[in-house]
Amino acid sequence: MQILAYHKIGPKFDLSVVYQSQKQFSGQLKFLQAEGYRFVSLEEAFQKSFPEKALALTFDDGYENIYTTAFPVLQELDIPATAFMVTGFVGKYNSWDFNFGRKGLKHLSWEQIKEMAKDGISFGSHTVNHPDLTKLDKKYVDYELKTSKEILEDKLGQEVKFLSYPFGKYNSFIKARACEFGYKKAFTLYSDGSSNNSDSYAIKRIGVYRFDTPLSLKIKLEGGFWCRLEDLKGNLINRLSYGTSIVKPKPKYGTLN
Repeated sequence: MQILAYHKIGPKFDLSVVYQSQKQFSGQLKFLQAEGYRFVSLEEAFQKSFPEKALALTFDDGYENIYTTAFPVLQELDIPATAFMVTGFVGKYNSWDFNFGRKGLKHLSWEQIKEMAKDGISFGSHTVNHPDLTKLDKKYVDYELKTSKEILEDKLGQEVKFLSYPFGKYNSFIKARACEFGYKKAFTLYSDGSSNNSDSYAIKRIGVYRFDTPLSLKIKLEGGFWCRLEDLKGNLINRLSYGTSIVKPKPKYGTLN
């Protein structure tokens, strides 16, 4: 069982390394289906055993283009997915990407989220403010994990079981608190080069980037020497993304007990 992680899917051109056009996105999914891969939801993925070519699809950050650009493709191909939401930015513009002077990307609204939730898309937490959790005081880690889960559950009327760590960063304390607050699984990117996912709170996903082709995606999924090179490349990209956690505005928490 393997898990893909996307971020931005068109329609507007974006210089970000995590951008994909709708044509790229659609072409990759159609190719994988033709190669015999079967897409399942995260919920299904951890309830039963699947053949080797089972895949789950996720999106980090919860941008509006999931609704406008990716969702029609997912509907056409009958593919379920999970979007990890930054609850403090629902309906707002993002503040942590480099945008070269342009306005940041807008995030999904609650209306869009609820519409997709009725049609094969599930939602998980990506915290309230998208901070580097490893740099926060413990009480703020608790706020980010607990509050985002509560907001999603209140708005959607269902249990939120899954968490994606911002920037893929976590430590033993953060994992323990995720478990304490009721998350059943938590996800990172290229955590340690391992693919066995034996730790339920550090589950590796395969990042998909603007330069990925159907062939490079197949290599990532099939393992072997070339897959290890792709893993190294993905690790490098993920580490470079940490820079945005340094320059982005820091969350203002006020007084927390």
